[in-house]
Amino acid sequence: MTDRPRRPSGRRLRAGGAVLLLSVLAALVIWASPAGLDDWRDRVFDRLILALPGPAKAETGVVVVDIGALDEAGRPWDRAASARLAAAIAGARPAAVGWDIVFAGNCGDAPANRALAAAMAQAPTVLGMLLSPVSSAPPRPLPDLALAAGVQPGLWAAPGAEAPCPALAEAAGALASLSLPGDATARVRAVPAAVVVAGAAYPSLPVAVLRLAGALPNPLIAPGAGGGVLHLGAASYPLGEAATLRFRPTPAQARRDRTLDAVAVLTGEGGERLRGAVVLVGSSLPQRGGLRPTVTDPLYPSVQIAADLLRDLQAGRVPWRPDAAAGAEALALVAGGVLAAAMVVALSPLRALAGGLGLALLWFGGAGVVHAATGRLIDPVLPALALLVAATAGVLGQAAASHRALRALRGRLGQLLPEPVVARLADDPGLLRLGGERRQVTALFTDLEGFSALANSLPPEVLIERLDRYFAVVSAVILRHGGMIDKIVGDAVHALFNAPLDQPDHVEAALAAAAAIQAETGTLRAVLGLGRTRIGIETGPAILGDVGSGARIDYTAHGPAVNLAARLQEAGKALGPAVIIGPAAAAAARSPLRPLGPVDIRSFGTVELFTLA
Repeated sequence: MTDRPRRPSGRRLRAGGAVLLLSVLAALVIWASPAGLDDWRDRVFDRLILALPGPAKAETGVVVVDIGALDEAGRPWDRAASARLAAAIAGARPAAVGWDIVFAGNCGDAPANRALAAAMAQAPTVLGMLLSPVSSAPPRPLPDLALAAGVQPGLWAAPGAEAPCPALAEAAGALASLSLPGDATARVRAVPAAVVVAGAAYPSLPVAVLRLAGALPNPLIAPGAGGGVLHLGAASYPLGEAATLRFRPTPAQARRDRTLDAVAVLTGEGGERLRGAVVLVGSSLPQRGGLRPTVTDPLYPSVQIAADLLRDLQAGRVPWRPDAAAGAEALALVAGGVLAAAMVVALSPLRALAGGLGLALLWFGGAGVVHAATGRLIDPVLPALALLVAATAGVLGQAAASHRALRALRGRLGQLLPEPVVARLADDPGLLRLGGERRQVTALFTDLEGFSALANSLPPEVLIERLDRYFAVVSAVILRHGGMIDKIVGDAVHALFNAPLDQPDHVEAALAAAAAIQAETGTLRAVLGLGRTRIGIETGPAILGDVGSGARIDYTAHGPAVNLAARLQEAGKALGPAVIIGPAAAAAARSPLRPLGPVDIRSFGTVELFTLA
């Protein structure tokens, strides 16, 4: 007769339904993307961006020149020093130079201004400007940026700008925005690809410098998902809200490695590094106003932010969040919830939980792989966490229901079967018969001396009350030491160690239990009028399983060691010691034992026996 497939229990189906329901609810929250969730995602994406390596060409040809407080002669840095620096950089033949400095004010026909304009004209140069809330005419418009129809209203706009002196702007190859928007906590995560000043559009510094360095056509911002798409040469970059580009912060040591001190450049150092490179000039001094808070550093130089974005633009990849990402995450969560629910229904709680954890880790790792390969920002945490929580809740619900069923089953069968057997049946009620298994066990048999005489001298109810107290003590000791009470026969207890589950050091556990039984039952002898407890212990291989008919089964152990343990407690009558230990158990014991010498045991011949020291 073949076994029929087991139908899932009601509690498993309910647990699976709970997993699916929780997954759907979490998916709806992810799809709706409330404001608080967006802030959560930004924090997660910060860590994702920092944890994974950038593009392979991350540092190609980007050099930052940092201006300090003093020039090469030890005098305060002024515009004349900037003119000498511009000439030194131009003499090194860079691919392009971007100034993260606004040369506004003092715009007269001074020698320093003429020298600076002449030096800037010697190399492809981008000068910076800052957006201003004060209305003004736009700076000299240059054809440096093209906007497709309908894009301009989405750009960051201002009525005016703090712009460089006209003569310097004329000498430069392009004007670009240096303004950096912060979030609600003022931290900078993204750089606008372009801004609008009094109706005229201008690129940001990294975009303008990259265009000049590669002699590329004017960048084009076209409509698209999110904030549109920036087309620059053959490369295209998806834009975030307000046409922004998210930058990847660089560790402090890497920033130092790509930075040259301005004084060193003025004294002739670093020329080889500047040749053919894209050079960004700025300052990390707090008093120059170029420090911005970021997710990694509250004082991050804005020129380094421009260098970070320029590096990723060169590599052709910037971090970006697809417009449909929230919907895709929600759908993936529902699909994962279906799989997790199926595992909760079909598998054991531990395996179902492991399966839910596996699905969560798969999503977490997949989001990291996608970002590393494409720059896409997929939330690696919230869908995975939601899936794991749903699976855990389902497993816990199933476990709670199983626990209630187990307690009911134990209450019904606990008087007939050993507790481990009841536990196995409660876990899988389809086990009508426990299969046999061979394992090493240590058998412990007890017997109460003088029980027959005691039974004849006491009323039955008194005898039962005293036996109950006695068996409570003996049973508690055995269970406390990890043993299984196989059965109670009359006044005797049959116990097994290392059965039905593995128990390390089971021989020592049995010996410790025997010593504890002797100590704890000794206090009962005077109170209850009982005789001493004799104990036999031996270890060896045995067959464990059910025996009997379909109407009545008994879980027990069969083997020479079990039979010998029963004989040994009988031998205690003649030998004297209350605990008699067989040779195999003595050989495995670490506790000190006292040899009793060879003794003839019925059905076993001459056997070397021991007792507790």
